Amino acid sequence: MNTAQAHRGPDGQGIFEDPAAGVALGQVRLSILDLSPAAAQPMHAPDGCGVLVYNGEIYNFRELRQDLTARGHRFHSTGDTEVLLHGLLEYGAPFTTRLNGIFAFAWWDARTRELLLARDPLGVKPLYYAEPAPGQLLFGSEIKALLQHPGLSREPDFTALQQHLAYCHAAGERTAFKAVKRLAPGTWLRWRSGRPIAVQRYWQAPFGEARLQDRAGALADLRGQLLAATRRQLVADVPVGLFLSGGLDSSLITALAAPAAGAGLDCFTISYPQADNQLDRAAEDLPHARALARRLGLPLHEIELRPQVADLLPELVWHLDEPLADPAAIACFLICQQAREQGVKVLLSGQGVDELFCGYPRYQVLRAMGGLAGWPLAPRRLIAALAARLPGAWEGRFGAQLRRVRRILSELAQPPSTRFLNLCANTPQAEISRVWSPGVRDALHTETFRDDCQRHIVETGLSGLAALQERDLAIYLPNHNLNYTDKMSMAVGVEARVPLLDLELVNAVTRYPADWLLGRETKVLLREAARGIVPDSIIDRPKAGFGAPYRKWLRYDLADLWHDLTSESAVKARGWFDYRALQEARARSQAGRDDLYMLQWAVLTMELWARRFIDQPSGGA
Repeated sequence: MNTAQAHRGPDGQGIFEDPAAGVALGQVRLSILDLSPAAAQPMHAPDGCGVLVYNGEIYNFRELRQDLTARGHRFHSTGDTEVLLHGLLEYGAPFTTRLNGIFAFAWWDARTRELLLARDPLGVKPLYYAEPAPGQLLFGSEIKALLQHPGLSREPDFTALQQHLAYCHAAGERTAFKAVKRLAPGTWLRWRSGRPIAVQRYWQAPFGEARLQDRAGALADLRGQLLAATRRQLVADVPVGLFLSGGLDSSLITALAAPAAGAGLDCFTISYPQADNQLDRAAEDLPHARALARRLGLPLHEIELRPQVADLLPELVWHLDEPLADPAAIACFLICQQAREQGVKVLLSGQGVDELFCGYPRYQVLRAMGGLAGWPLAPRRLIAALAARLPGAWEGRFGAQLRRVRRILSELAQPPSTRFLNLCANTPQAEISRVWSPGVRDALHTETFRDDCQRHIVETGLSGLAALQERDLAIYLPNHNLNYTDKMSMAVGVEARVPLLDLELVNAVTRYPADWLLGRETKVLLREAARGIVPDSIIDRPKAGFGAPYRKWLRYDLADLWHDLTSESAVKARGWFDYRALQEARARSQAGRDDLYMLQWAVLTMELWARRFIDQPSGGA
């Protein structure tokens, strides 16, 4: 299992075994704090009463260490791992609630004969588990480590795969394998021999709690928290760098970090030829990234995306563990690879801001369409039907605008939560159902990609914007954005940190009234907080996605890859898709009628994933 995920820890590895207790713990080390052997893992308690394996960083470890020292604990290292160990010795599982950081850990308490697993509140660090047989528990940071157990089933979960085709990720605790679950963010798992596994939430975002009233005071406090969070996450005993896209989020972190870290702070960005942007029409980031780097006197390393990067897809799918079909994973991997080559082992990322501060256009769309709820259903259905006739994949700026109008208006007849979840998806349910084989359609019966998320929204008891925001923070963010960011960075031995998901910041922002976050523009309060720190030209520019020109690539450059992976013989051998329906979906996209390019990308990713993890007995390790 250590070998299967050795890329996550190229600086060392260790194993603890207790045959009498039936417990074994393994860890591969990426050295960030205290590079000496004193911080090696598994780390043993001084009196032999416990063992810890841990992945991540605890940003308030110095404050926690002071408290533990006052209680008589003695430390032999300067990092955070030993602080976590002594905190668990002193306080047990509740110590987790005092941690501000990104982490997944396993604590074997020899006194109680209990194994405790825990994952950080926002799910920045992954943690998977499985029960190959009653009473057995496997866990790890990556699914491929669990697949080394010969008794673990590789049967795919078609409900999860359908969610991948729609959202690029599975919802909740699901993974692409029926036998493997992800431990939810902010959750403990307890295991004792002979007892059922117990799973318990220890944290959730405080949506619905008392709202702050003093907006001016909250704005001043927000500025202070943004600076404090960024400075906390600069702490490392290795070089630190930054993702710098040129958007508000990464620019704000860069502007806050630069004075504290100095001019040696390396920044990394992605670009691609403008000729490749004719179909996707993404907003241009590079000039803004260059201008900010010059203004702050920071070196900016530019990595250009070319269609040939598709050659990386098989390797990236192996690192991702699941068919996570977001082209942004390619950009993330290339940045992290370049950073590691430059000697940078930690990168600060702006991930999480759109979920926390309502930065996605879909929030504005839902609010704008709220006034149409009183319209009779008949005219709303008529508008939706007419919108569906608009071209979906024309090239150029006008084609991009038509695509957005069609996407918004075609949802007009749906209830709000359904409308929101459909807008979150890349491909409509009808198109996904059409490309499944009859056997998969029968297995799914009437299940849609929305069902798990709709159940989650109901269970939270929240309503309005808070319910939608909580769904994105609890499901979309950890299962998608944070997932690929962790996997792509750790693939090359780089740790990605997310200062704008600092726990203190999250606990404050999720109590803000909705109109502090969303108005005529997105991220209202964050934009105000950034004034004077980031140039207005960046604050006021339209949102741009962090990805790749995948539509252009699929239309022109990757035709051979499409025909290879979706040939009639390959599709029939897999048995998951309908060959004619797949080719029809591509033909409609190529003709400019429908924007089904993300569906094509997801199908390619899924086939590559199946070849690596389903067809190969070793799981590609």
